[in-house]
Amino acid sequence: MRLRLLALAASSLLLTATACGSTDDSSTPPDEETDLPGTSAGDVPPADRTACTGLTVTPGTYDWTVEHDGHTRAFRVHVPTGYDATKPTPVVLSFHGFGSTEQEQEALTGFSTLADAEGFIAVYPRGLNFPEIYNRGEADTRGWNGEACCGPAQIAQVDDVGFVDALLADLDTRVCTDPRRVFANGFSNGAFFSYRLACERAQRIAAIAPVAGMVGLPDCRPSRPVPVLHFHGTADESIYYDGGENLTVVGGRPYPSAQESVRRFAEFNGCTGPQQQTYQQGNSTCVAYTGCKPESATASLCTVTGGKHAWPGQPFYNGGTPDLDASLQMWRFFQARPRP
Repeated sequence: MRLRLLALAASSLLLTATACGSTDDSSTPPDEETDLPGTSAGDVPPADRTACTGLTVTPGTYDWTVEHDGHTRAFRVHVPTGYDATKPTPVVLSFHGFGSTEQEQEALTGFSTLADAEGFIAVYPRGLNFPEIYNRGEADTRGWNGEACCGPAQIAQVDDVGFVDALLADLDTRVCTDPRRVFANGFSNGAFFSYRLACERAQRIAAIAPVAGMVGLPDCRPSRPVPVLHFHGTADESIYYDGGENLTVVGGRPYPSAQESVRRFAEFNGCTGPQQQTYQQGNSTCVAYTGCKPESATASLCTVTGGKHAWPGQPFYNGGTPDLDASLQMWRFFQARPRP
């Protein structure tokens, strides 16, 4: 697995040189009077759906593309065993980390296997890299514009939120999705981006579950309460549990702690009740803000004491703890939280 947040020192230097030296207009910050990509202007709830007709895709794994903003954007879709093309089906979007791929995210999360057991559609989008944005540079730099993180997509202010809009519109023409049960999660840079979706697409994304990444927008104002289930290790060496400024060396920005990221959403969601422990096993403990409006809009933090930059439940990458299965827990969280 090449899952990693930051490239090696040489890659970091290349990132800065490429971004600063490019003549591509996409590397220039937009004027103050121009809307940033992925603003709340597109935050519109889709129409409800009770049934579908005329769809022919059957269970299996597919690699599809959609055109957006001058790029051919790729995404992998696993349609579960038992899928009925006439019945609206939940969708789980899972965003890979910086320098990773959709195939690696599928392996890391195990969502395709879980989708077969639980009956949801698993979607693994692919981020853009240096060559696709600047026509030069290292290919192993795929990522997302998570505002505070990371890589060429963030530096060039790629409209990844718009890509998700296009992806979901395309997906709706192929499989029978349930507009009220579209969820997002991500690892590291992908977690930053899942927070961004909660901030800017609250009318489309029912709930999020970031792993090892923080809210990166300084002015996040969701248009409705969005439930959050955040996973993070206290010994994460890439995205510090207590927040940090280490991403600035590769064009990123300072970011808040895991606790502060969750607290902000608890505030957005009107949570005024006491914090309650919802899970505890071994080195893993989950605590939720309660008394939210609605009550299901909880903001929860699952802390892995001593945990590194890893996906809980997947020990083959960076020692993910066996005491907490993040994929299973987030699916259970999603199941109980369709968009109102």
